[in-house]
Amino acid sequence: MQSRFRDWGDVRVFLAVLREGSTLAASRHLGINQTTVSRRIHVLEHTLGVTLFDRTTRGAVPTEHANNLVASAEALERAALSFEADAAAERASSSKPIRVTAVGDKSIGNIGAIVAEFVEENPGVSFEFIFSEHPLDLMKGEADVALRMAAEISDDRLIARKVGVTHWTYYASRAYAAKKSLPAEFSDDMEDHRVHLLHHFSSKRRNIVRCATVNDMMMAIETGQGIGPFPVTVGDANPNLVRCFDPPSGADLQVWLLASPSALERPEVRRFTAFAGPRIARNLKHMG
Repeated sequence: MQSRFRDWGDVRVFLAVLREGSTLAASRHLGINQTTVSRRIHVLEHTLGVTLFDRTTRGAVPTEHANNLVASAEALERAALSFEADAAAERASSSKPIRVTAVGDKSIGNIGAIVAEFVEENPGVSFEFIFSEHPLDLMKGEADVALRMAAEISDDRLIARKVGVTHWTYYASRAYAAKKSLPAEFSDDMEDHRVHLLHHFSSKRRNIVRCATVNDMMMAIETGQGIGPFPVTVGDANPNLVRCFDPPSGADLQVWLLASPSALERPEVRRFTAFAGPRIARNLKHMG
């Protein structure tokens, strides 16, 4: 049985001989010796069962068979070049870090430990962290993956996965609690305690100190400057803080794992979101 054609490299040699006019010129163009070029043409002719070139003193003259195969050969060439370019793009894409944004590491499911576990299994993947109090625009490429606390996600262009819930209540430092009577329940005025809130938290209270970041707010509460709200995953884990009261009814926020469709075109981003989702859910359940 005649062997079937399966080597693009032979077609590449065929096109080089056709374009350069001789096996010698083709060998120089391809950077291989003339004997190898001649052998590859012979193998291709044997495989296809047709004569591709007439050998003359003027070089290699393409036969009618060769001329009839040029369009198909050039289509293979375009496909091979496209394949190579796509592979190069994949290499470039996989070398870029996955940019993860969240309010903080421990606030939502201990994302740092999850990333460390993922990198252990995927050593070629790197990460960049963007901790921000304000949501970054994933559709504009400001980050690749986001962990966000919200009642719902309003941008339906994002790929959103609900991974858990955080329960919130108010905390004070142990030193503050030893000196002052803490509020027993949530109220609009909090019994005139000074309340520390992030800038984007809405409130009608009059005795408020606005904080730019979670770290600013944590420092204020830990040093006895007043009270403030944290997820129980954060507040209960801090030995310097005590709850003012248990999370009141309705004081919870859904936790979402978000990515844009373009970010999920990267295989490593898809792998990471599939890996991180159930682990964040497990951590939130355990920590809550």
